[in-house]
Amino acid sequence: MKRVAIVVPRCHESLTGGAEAHAWQYATLLADDYAVDVLTTTASDYVSWANDLPEGVEHRDGVAIRRFRVARERGLYFHDLHRRLLAHFDANGGRVDWPEALQEEFIRSQGPVCPGLVEHLERRGDDYAAVIFLTYLYPTTYDASRALRHRRWGLVPTLHDEPPAYFGAYAQMARHVPRILWNTPAERRLGKRLWDIDTGNLVAMTVETRVVEPARESAPYLLYSGRIDTHKGCAMLLDAFESYRRTHPSDLRLVLTGSDKLGVRESEHVRYLGFVSEERKLALMGGALAFVHPSPYESLSIVALEAMAQGTPIVVNGECEILADHVAASGSGFVFRGEAGLHAAIDAARALDPAARAEQAARARAYVADRYGREQVRARLIAEVEALAAN
Repeated sequence: MKRVAIVVPRCHESLTGGAEAHAWQYATLLADDYAVDVLTTTASDYVSWANDLPEGVEHRDGVAIRRFRVARERGLYFHDLHRRLLAHFDANGGRVDWPEALQEEFIRSQGPVCPGLVEHLERRGDDYAAVIFLTYLYPTTYDASRALRHRRWGLVPTLHDEPPAYFGAYAQMARHVPRILWNTPAERRLGKRLWDIDTGNLVAMTVETRVVEPARESAPYLLYSGRIDTHKGCAMLLDAFESYRRTHPSDLRLVLTGSDKLGVRESEHVRYLGFVSEERKLALMGGALAFVHPSPYESLSIVALEAMAQGTPIVVNGECEILADHVAASGSGFVFRGEAGLHAAIDAARALDPAARAEQAARARAYVADRYGREQVRARLIAEVEALAAN
């Protein structure tokens, strides 16, 4: 049986979104046909990269998870570099012209720096018929991919339009990747614009398309699920919802689930439910007036697609081309820009009559089923692995 490695900065059953969920899904999709290793770190927290998980091998669902220690935690130096990058990016009109050495200093200060993982690929990389790295951003891709002596590796960039993506160092890396696995056409267009590459295939992720019984709450509500932090636009969402409430008195609520990095202050109209089961999450999606995704930085957004599969209108940030594409391609949902636009989108979702809502639901479900069904994604992923193995 051929061996395949999936390389990702974090892997733990408590990590249910983002690149971590992406990597685990690929590992389990391949596990019936390949011997799969997930190569990762002993950190579960991306803010600190503290070594809080045991080093060594864990076996779960037919997959071997091999964890290696992080050399150092993320410190204040990185946060200073990040502030400097944001200021430089704004001052230069959305360009980054740092020297390559400073770009690499940023990448490694960001972490996680994991010498054991790099050494493993140096010593054992030839054992793998294919190695797939997620995401473009971290040293576990930037450094570890260089450790391979073969060309049987691919990259799932999960590319966002964010300042580090403008580094020439990343563009140079991307232009040398044997195969790129994109999530959406919009992400591939971004790769063309930022990195001047126009290669690779769409693979994406699978989405739960099973429709569950909608939650029956005591008042209508908007839902957000996922990591609750500023990077995801959640601070803006909370502020905009409070201002909407002041100008549109009603019993409408905002419900949030997931990992709270902001410290959500609950009120009569804002509820934070923490982590909920998968079944409860889908039920909440099905019962929501709309699923709101305020993030300007997404490469796919599984939660938005899951909400669409439940037939719920999505309200998404137009600054994120990927999310706006989901609305345009499906013919369902609403796109906003800025607080006033979000208020207008909420109004539009509230104004849907039953017939219009049913029509949007049918379009959304068809869009997800046609593109993100399990067998379709699995077939595309296996085709990429076999193409790499043939190199």
